[in-house]
Amino acid sequence: MKDFPTEKVLELAFAAYRVNSGYIKQTQRFSEGQPTVWSNKELVTYSAYHYNRYNNDSEFKMWIPEDFVALKVTDEDYAAKAKADLHMRRYTMLALGKLSDFENDIFTAYSSKEIPVNRIGLLAYIPQFVDRELEEKTYKARLKADFADSSHINLHTVEDATVEILKKIPLREYETNLYFGGIGKDLVCFTKKDIHSVGDVFEIRARVKNHDTERETRTPMTRLNYVKLKKVEQ
Repeated sequence: MKDFPTEKVLELAFAAYRVNSGYIKQTQRFSEGQPTVWSNKELVTYSAYHYNRYNNDSEFKMWIPEDFVALKVTDEDYAAKAKADLHMRRYTMLALGKLSDFENDIFTAYSSKEIPVNRIGLLAYIPQFVDRELEEKTYKARLKADFADSSHINLHTVEDATVEILKKIPLREYETNLYFGGIGKDLVCFTKKDIHSVGDVFEIRARVKNHDTERETRTPMTRLNYVKLKKVEQ
């Protein structure tokens, strides 16, 4: 098993994240017409071997699918990696001694000079990991700054209002998404199959399902159902 330079693999990880418009866990092959959608891990792994295939070291030899096209790292990827490097260094100091096993594996892989092929998957996940960390940091800051006085909505139906998307959690096992949003100064949550982005604003009509609290901050939050959204162009 051959080790690869961690910095080069990280550059490929950000290229894969850009190409896939996010993180794809499993490669998807189609029988007809459609090209293969490669997982981030395989995009990075095959590309790492591709760029070393002319090396005389027999340990670098690996079968690469005929339809695979190696990643090309762009200036956008270098910039994304540089931004992530700042976050990872800052977060490592803040989280020292308070890491889960998975976080510890991520930081160990990130901090290494070289990475074995069986650990490349950890580096391939880092762009998604950093994005989620930054989104969570922004979300908590918004809760503290804008929703500290959140109250439960004491209505049967919400209408003639707008909601801003503050956070999205994909619920893949249910093929839907959990959204946290703000209606005025009040925090709400609901599920929708439609894919929306943090910061999107919609006209909303919905029914109040029940009253709850946000898990970490204990901020009063209203759960909604039968949600209908109409995009507000900004």
